[in-house]
Amino acid sequence: MCQLKQPMTETKLLQDFIALSRTGSFTKAAELRHVTHPAFSRRIKELEEWAGTSLINRKKMPITLTEAGLDLLGVAEHVIARLNTIQQQIAKPESQANRKLRIATGRTLAHYLVADWASELARQVERNMGCPIPIEIHTGITQDMITLLKQGQVDFLCCYEHRALSVPISTKDFQYVSLSADRLIPVSLNTSDSGGAYRLEDEITPLPHISYFSSLALQHIINDHLRSSSYHLREVAHCDSVDVAYSLVKKNLGMAWLPWSAVKQDCESNVLSVLGNRKDEIPYEVRLYRPKSPLSAAAELAWKKTIA
Repeated sequence: MCQLKQPMTETKLLQDFIALSRTGSFTKAAELRHVTHPAFSRRIKELEEWAGTSLINRKKMPITLTEAGLDLLGVAEHVIARLNTIQQQIAKPESQANRKLRIATGRTLAHYLVADWASELARQVERNMGCPIPIEIHTGITQDMITLLKQGQVDFLCCYEHRALSVPISTKDFQYVSLSADRLIPVSLNTSDSGGAYRLEDEITPLPHISYFSSLALQHIINDHLRSSSYHLREVAHCDSVDVAYSLVKKNLGMAWLPWSAVKQDCESNVLSVLGNRKDEIPYEVRLYRPKSPLSAAAELAWKKTIA
């Protein structure tokens, strides 16, 4: 390992050293660095004096690095790369937007899918770009989130896709990829009382039903299913989120259609009971939309990793 003798004040010496390592020639490296051959040689010698040891094997052509030189090269490349990144950030504060992932979605998708997907994606993009990638997640009703996408205030829209939903997004200006497929499952608390009483096939006994506000996309999907069914339901609660409905089901207030991704663990551990059979389940798709026009560097990289 090379020993540092004194502070080095000029990064140009590191840049010279990197150029020499890549070209293997004093002449070519000097041309690359726009200095004369003698001046370039003096600068490399100055770097070696600072390091206190030889960094170059001068007896071989093309020139190679000594063991100490290889040690220094790794550090030099890292230092110069980080300095270039910082310089760009200082020179162009507006470039902060190029390092964000801005996502619009609903509250349920944000909790059960988008948070995990976006955080993992941000880590992957950060490794590629070499700088932190903040995440902005906007939640609200679908129409408001579509407006954010169309106005360019977000890069992506994550939303449900089902025949009962009309998502006014033109494929002329936007494109999408399917993120996942899920389904709504009719469930109730697994107790001796509810287990025997809650039967979807019973068209006589009213079934206590926990539903969602009509502003939620999931309720539109459920309503489409209910129109073609003969369930005898009695509304006992209306909720503005899956989390609230989930809590009420676990308090044995009634049954509800909940996303399988949200209840899978409780169903498999018999905390919740799945009612009915496959015909009582409601499949749907989750899509990720983006504009066809170019996005920020971070968003474009995130899209490539998503569709890969």
